[in-house]
Amino acid sequence: MMSKLYNAPVQVELNSQQRPVRLRWYNKWYAITCCTPREEDQHWWSKLRNPEPLRYRCECEEGMICDLYFSDPPGVWILERIFD
Repeated sequence: MMSKLYNAPVQVELNSQQRPVRLRWYNKWYAITCCTPREEDQHWWSKLRNPEPLRYRCECEEGMICDLYFSDPPGVWILERIFD
């Protein structure tokens, strides 16, 4: 599976478990149907020192598959990549 790297801030709505349920990309809202934490994407060395943010693999109703993470600071959600 190929992907394109964006690393762009996006608006995200969360459910009661604090997982993404909708994201806004280029002024369009995408409903997220499946959101899975991706802990295996973290490098082992970053877990020892400065933990990387937890990434989520999200599938949207519109067919988009992407990776999101919460960057703190500055306290924003980042659309890391979109898969083809």
